[in-house]
Amino acid sequence: MKLVWIFSSIIFSSIIILLSEDEVTFVNGVIVENNPFYGLSNEKIKAVESITDDNLIKIKLEYAPELIEIGSPEFIKVTLYHADKNEIALHADTDIVVSKNGKELYKASNEFSQPFVHTPNGIVLSSYKFPDSGQYVITVKVLGINFMPVSPKQASFTTNVTDSNNKYLVEIVK
Repeated sequence: MKLVWIFSSIIFSSIIILLSEDEVTFVNGVIVENNPFYGLSNEKIKAVESITDDNLIKIKLEYAPELIEIGSPEFIKVTLYHADKNEIALHADTDIVVSKNGKELYKASNEFSQPFVHTPNGIVLSSYKFPDSGQYVITVKVLGINFMPVSPKQASFTTNVTDSNNKYLVEIVK
């Protein structure tokens, strides 16, 4: 076990040494400084709500920034609620899928090489870099609640990405 720790430390240190200070700063900046859900950005957070096709789960999708540099990520926060009680759905197994023209472009669970994303507090943070302008669909799927599998539930959000002076204007609606 000690040998594995030493080997891992050497590899991690080598990666840090190989990256320039600017590259490390850029990676950290994108992950933390530009993400409005970490509280370090002044970007206005917009929100839209929908309900799953079976009316059991309310999904609040928040996003920011509204105007992004081309190639920069759009940050997304999904919060799941029991629709009848308006209480957060704890220990939810969920996924966020971005598609365009019926083709899946991004799936949050693929970031973890898992079939879904488990969230103990009913909140999932994600980000996506839109490759071009056009109409996308963000689908939030719910596969389990409180450690129990459920019949898959979902809600979809139409996402319009328009070109505006070398930036993308992002608008998400039900």
